Amino acid sequence: MRSVLPHLTHRHYLLAGIGYSVIALLIMIPILPVFASAIPGGPIAGVDGWQNVWNLWWVHQALSSGQNPFFSDRIFYPQGANLALQTLGLSNGIMVWPVTALWGPTAGYNAAVLLALVLTGVAGYALAIEVGVGRWVAFLAGLIYTCSPYHFTRIYDGQLELLTLQWPTFYALFLVRTLQQRQRRDALLAGLCLALTGYTSLYYLVFMAIFSLGVLLIWTWSPRQSLGNLVLLGGSALLLLLPLLLPALATATGENGSVVTITRAEVVHRSANLLDIGLPSYLHPIWGERLFVAVSHAWHGYSGDWNAALGYTVLGLALLGSYGRWRTLWRWWAIAGVALLFALGPELQIGPWRTGLPLPFVLFDLVPGLSLGRRPALFVALISLALIPPLAYGLERLIALRRSWLIVLVLLGVGFEFTPRPWPLHSASIHPIYRELAEQPGAILEIPPSRYKYSLPQLAQTVHGRPILGGYLARIPYYPWPDDAPILNMLWQMRLPDGPPLIDGMTDALVPLNVYGVGDLVVRWDQLNPNQSEAVRAVLASALPGVTPTYHDDRVSVYTIPQRTPRSFAGLVGDGWYPFEQGATTHWRWMDAQGEIKLVNPHSTSMGIRLSLRAHGYQGPREVRVLLDGLPVGVWQVAAWPTSAEFHLWLAPGEHRLRLEAPTVPEVAAASLRHFSIALLEAHLDIDE
Repeated sequence: MRSVLPHLTHRHYLLAGIGYSVIALLIMIPILPVFASAIPGGPIAGVDGWQNVWNLWWVHQALSSGQNPFFSDRIFYPQGANLALQTLGLSNGIMVWPVTALWGPTAGYNAAVLLALVLTGVAGYALAIEVGVGRWVAFLAGLIYTCSPYHFTRIYDGQLELLTLQWPTFYALFLVRTLQQRQRRDALLAGLCLALTGYTSLYYLVFMAIFSLGVLLIWTWSPRQSLGNLVLLGGSALLLLLPLLLPALATATGENGSVVTITRAEVVHRSANLLDIGLPSYLHPIWGERLFVAVSHAWHGYSGDWNAALGYTVLGLALLGSYGRWRTLWRWWAIAGVALLFALGPELQIGPWRTGLPLPFVLFDLVPGLSLGRRPALFVALISLALIPPLAYGLERLIALRRSWLIVLVLLGVGFEFTPRPWPLHSASIHPIYRELAEQPGAILEIPPSRYKYSLPQLAQTVHGRPILGGYLARIPYYPWPDDAPILNMLWQMRLPDGPPLIDGMTDALVPLNVYGVGDLVVRWDQLNPNQSEAVRAVLASALPGVTPTYHDDRVSVYTIPQRTPRSFAGLVGDGWYPFEQGATTHWRWMDAQGEIKLVNPHSTSMGIRLSLRAHGYQGPREVRVLLDGLPVGVWQVAAWPTSAEFHLWLAPGEHRLRLEAPTVPEVAAASLRHFSIALLEAHLDIDE
């Protein structure tokens, strides 16, 4: 194999980079006039693209202010979010830092897309040069690689971290060089590229770990002579990756999961189908839309992330290049085959049929943390990488035929297959009211709140910069607080509760919003359907009595939360309470085996409160254990008739949970699955003088 490293600064590499830059600008020509105000892509980019714009904004904010970029206090207020396991793309954020600083994160995003197209082409060019082909052949191989359907799909879906293929490709190049040429410089460069891969995408880091294992098993190398370089490679990569890996592993393996559990069904749906490999690209302007609809209805109804097209012409060139060179190229085909097996996910699917046949991806469930890798189809990236050497040889053999018409025909065939539909554009236009909110105190609660697959509040945050409740991340953190916060929970859920939201004794609904630090409530009417709008108006009347908007138009209303005198408050929370019921003269809530009451002391010092409860047991007396923050408070003997009790509690500042526990019996009703312990008839909170 020829040496590439001495030529990395040679004018040929510079010229190749310039060539790829010109082509990248042509590919992105629709976005150039709106470089700082729109991003390209389809429907998914309208969500994931803005998430990645936010990522670039956050990296710039964090590093400019000396904060840890892997933890953000601006989303999922007040707990914040660990971003080490997310699709943060730190390497992209650093590369386009100057662009983000000067022209904003939308321009930074588009700059990162251009860089990925150019550098991926250069990386493919370098790998093709390494296997011994000429410069023009290598240039074409790199061009085909960076213009592959897989790569263009990442632009179309707005998935910037997956678009950045240059670091895995450079790593593959330097790993093979490390084994075959045994240069320390190659080992250090491989370690650096592996670290950059991790700081771009944890998916690709896992893929390259599998690639490395495959290379070590099937490549010819001398353990005695190469072991030191491999230790140098692994050690340098690990040292560079520690700031990422330690918090990522802690998040992935933490208790009750710091992130929401991923189901096996989702993994199966995000796997490649065996028939996907033989399909053309669904981005094509002629057949793409009809193909996408047909396949989505047939076997990919869950996800649009199934474009596994490799290109018929490209596969033909790769097979042509392998003819007579099998002893040289079989290892690359083996890597492609292993990647295909992993891309098919945990079980083999053939069209609409799920065979149940287990595949190697099931091994992911055996390694802590890897079960979060829920997108097996992304292994197509590794297939595309492994096809670069046979593709390059195929191009070389084609050119050696000296049949100009055939060369032009084949290249036109590749171009025709890979041509994407025109890029739709998503405007980054933000309502001007957000700029006026930038300097105001407190967190912002948007309605609808920022949740999974809804990233517009985070796009708005790149303008106002204040903390927001919720957020959209690839792996949603465990975030129960808004559902358990009295008053706040009905705004978060956009519906009225089925009973009184607060326990008696607390009459001002604005106090909880003050205590929780909500400064402004922004209602995006343009993001609500008519039924939601009606429900939200009812919620606003209950949660913000007498409060009028400080700004209103047909798209947005802003409510600045008035300040009230703080005082303790309480509410029923959790799943242990059945829906509110009432008769002619009374009302109640049945409790399951346990029910919780949230108590909040908003003051900076401890204080005493008196909680008065009245209840009766279901079909007989009940012994109710009472615990405050997990510590026993006492036992309440509840008779079969209404029984009262008072609890005098000393509360430190902040939130507390009073838990009631009692044995249950099944409800005496036909086909009922409910179990009851007591019926809570009344609850009253007072300051304990």
